[in-house]
Amino acid sequence: MFDFLKKRRDAEAAYPADGPVLHHADPVPVDTAGARDYGPEITAWMEQAFPGRETTVWHELASPDIHVDVYAMAPIPAEPYWVLYTTGMSSLPMTLENLEHARQYDYLRRAEVMMYLPGSFPLQGLSSDGPEEVYWPIRILKALARMPHLYRTWLGAGHSVPNGNPARPIAGTGFTGVVLFLPDEGNGPRCVMPVPTRDGGQVMLYLAVPVYPEEMDVKLRRGAETLEADLRLQEGGRGFLADPARPNTSPRKEARP
Repeated sequence: MFDFLKKRRDAEAAYPADGPVLHHADPVPVDTAGARDYGPEITAWMEQAFPGRETTVWHELASPDIHVDVYAMAPIPAEPYWVLYTTGMSSLPMTLENLEHARQYDYLRRAEVMMYLPGSFPLQGLSSDGPEEVYWPIRILKALARMPHLYRTWLGAGHSVPNGNPARPIAGTGFTGVVLFLPDEGNGPRCVMPVPTRDGGQVMLYLAVPVYPEEMDVKLRRGAETLEADLRLQEGGRGFLADPARPNTSPRKEARP
């Protein structure tokens, strides 16, 4: 699942409905010269946003390119959900040169990805060689963090990444891909803003939401904002949790025009 993380196989990124679907066949070498470590600033920001939680870190012992760690902030009684996020994706800027007027969007060049999981998800004590039906959220986040650098592209709000081509179920769930949203008010249980950095810039945060094939079809045909509105209708921000038991917002296949 998200096999390019382990085997560098073909990957595909689907951009917002009014943009192109981009196919990335061959990863490129990642030049890590000039990489910056925003990790301490990101962790401090997340601890401020989600106080009072114990944190577990999946440290990479060996990194093939950029060093990506995944942090898991444990549930608390008042907020019974896990908060996962990466550090390392932002160490290099993403490639925005395929955007028209790219200079206007320089503030998007550095980013990290995050994910919410239900409090019942059995992450406690999980190791990197744990069962795939539990480890898949960490694998997804690592894959997304590397994707812009391996394929000299970028990820942002409204972008989607299917699990293969054709898309396959993720680790036995009904999900077949992820869509990225801004973790602002209405998208999940908390509002989380970009991370301001000491060098005067910022690190964008994108919420990775696993979706069902019918939901991906809604996104591709009617736009990310339509899917976002559908997910917001689920109470308590549940639509934005990586919960294999959450209801499908579009159980019937989108009709083709």
